[in-house]
Amino acid sequence: MIFIIFTIYKTPNIINSWPKINLQLSSSHLPDDTKILPKKPRQFAIFASSIHSILRSYIFYTPIAAAAWQRIGYEVIVVFVGDFTNNNSNASLSVQLNLSRTFLQRLGVHILNFQCDKSYSVKMSQLVRIFAGYLSDTLVSDDDYILTTDSDIIPINKQDYQLKANTSGFLFNAFCCGSFERRGKLYHMYPLSHICLSKKIWRDLFLESIQRKEIFNSNLSSLNPILLSDKAPFSFETISLYTRQEFGQMYDSNMSKGDSAWYMDQIYSSMLITDYSEKHPNIIINKRSKASKRLDPHLPDYMWEPERLKTFGDAHIIHDEIFYSYRWKLFKNLLFVLFNSSLANDFDFYYKQYTLDLLQNSKDY
Repeated sequence: MIFIIFTIYKTPNIINSWPKINLQLSSSHLPDDTKILPKKPRQFAIFASSIHSILRSYIFYTPIAAAAWQRIGYEVIVVFVGDFTNNNSNASLSVQLNLSRTFLQRLGVHILNFQCDKSYSVKMSQLVRIFAGYLSDTLVSDDDYILTTDSDIIPINKQDYQLKANTSGFLFNAFCCGSFERRGKLYHMYPLSHICLSKKIWRDLFLESIQRKEIFNSNLSSLNPILLSDKAPFSFETISLYTRQEFGQMYDSNMSKGDSAWYMDQIYSSMLITDYSEKHPNIIINKRSKASKRLDPHLPDYMWEPERLKTFGDAHIIHDEIFYSYRWKLFKNLLFVLFNSSLANDFDFYYKQYTLDLLQNSKDY
């Protein structure tokens, strides 16, 4: 006989109406002839958001994007980036962040706080994804796969994100973005949404990189040798050491959306993957075209009708315009296509709480 134990937890204060149910099976009641199968590699989706961003939608979307990835079989890692030693000056930010955290916790998402100065928080929210090979072994094993994504990308078609047999990962929409020249070499540009590789390969991209060799040949290697080892921490210091070596002053400069610094993460990962693949021709990274349609913000309202939504592969969603009620009304159609009515209604309640705080603390909404 199998005993099923339900334990119900109430989330603290913020969203008291969201129960979390843990299902536990007592191992002592499993059949005696049960075989322990080899552990199957897990698949993680990782994305990050600056807690200091002027656009509040990046944090708002985190539980919705997380649930969408869970729906197609991925575990999710959400990284909140910023100065957590001095973030109490903006009370409304804390309320909004706590609302998102509470929902993420309810979903069972892995939440990380990444400490850095406020001035670096946006660029770090982009760069942390390509340094996922340095995540703790207690969270992700070397054989597990990590897919990079964004909080404003919602996957719809499960088949687009499945690993193919006898490959070491995939580059999604690999032929979208042309090429660039760097260090006298021509590289294809691969978009960060999405690159899926094993944790070990993500780390080896840096351990076998020309940038690491250059740092070793400079006087920087003696400052903190652990940062160049395979046990380097998932930290601002590790990322800064490698990225500053490649981009110099650009890394420390102010960054605006669309400028050259904005694409550091994408340029860097494209270089690393190309160089690594040339050294390891036996490792097959599947390069995929984007076969399915994308639901973009500029499309007319009728494209958000439920039956039409099912024809898209993913959605690139609007930013702070979502806090206008008529835009949310359209967006809810997607929630009811992706999720059961209970979860979709919970997201509606979450939206109302989030926008209520925005209205109380800002003239913009």
